[in-house]
Order: sequence, then C-alpha cells, then structure tokens
Amino acid sequence: MPVKVRRTKKGKYTVSTPGGTKSKGTTKAKAQAQANLLRGVEHGWKPTGKPARKKRRTKKSAKK
Repeated sequence: MPVKVRRTKKGKYTVSTPGGTKSKGTTKAKAQAQANLLRGVEHGWKPTGKPARKKRRTKKSAKK
C-alpha cells in the first residue's frame, strides 16, 4: 500500500493511499508523521499507545 504525501494549492498537505484519503489540509510535518505511521502499520507494527523508547547513545555522545 503506497502512501502519498501531496502538496495542495493552498500550501497544505494531503495523505492518501489506494484505499482513500487519510488526511487533508495538514502541515508537512504532520503529513510525514501520518505517512510513517501508515507504512509502519502496513509492515506489522501494532500501536500500543505507549511512548517511544529513548534513543540509544552513540559512542561519540557517550564519551562527552
């Protein structure tokens, strides 16, 4: 299921899939977040409502 993020004439964005439009008139950041969510669900991710885990430290940031 390909997810498309398109810019409208008014500078807003829409998110659509072959199954229909999922959001209209949103900001670019929110449209990208929605597209990422839809792609994740397509690949087996199950939303639990819990916040995301903190990012791991890299070797460079651990030495500072």
